[in-house]
Amino acid sequence: MAARIWDGVGPVLVDTSAWMRARRDPAARELLLSAVQRGEVCWCWPVRYELMVDARGPEGIAAVERTLEGMREIPVDRAVQRAVLATMRELAATGSHGAHRFPLTDLTVALAAQATGIDVLHFDQHLERLGEHLGIGAHWISQGS
Repeated sequence: MAARIWDGVGPVLVDTSAWMRARRDPAARELLLSAVQRGEVCWCWPVRYELMVDARGPEGIAAVERTLEGMREIPVDRAVQRAVLATMRELAATGSHGAHRFPLTDLTVALAAQATGIDVLHFDQHLERLGEHLGIGAHWISQGS
């Protein structure tokens, strides 16, 4: 399956990796900001936590909070949490050593998106693989390294 580069349209749950890529890539930033303005960008708690950890001090934390304010929150409820555990068991059962060892944020983002029926926007090979495994739309925010 060829990597799908996001065209900037449609509701997406934006992973931390896509936010970070948009900081460094002007074209990705423009696409993301346009989608934010149209109300098509969603967030979930694990991504918010990571963005706040990455923030540089109180001003950076306040900027993260202002950015996410008003955007749609995708819930990470008990059903999503149980789906994360079930997916880890399923992946481990494939027989490949370590097949279940995905970053917990990536697993949670993918399964929250699946539960809500929206695509994931990322810049992360883990989410690409999870998208294929779970049958969800997973789009790269841009090409390159």
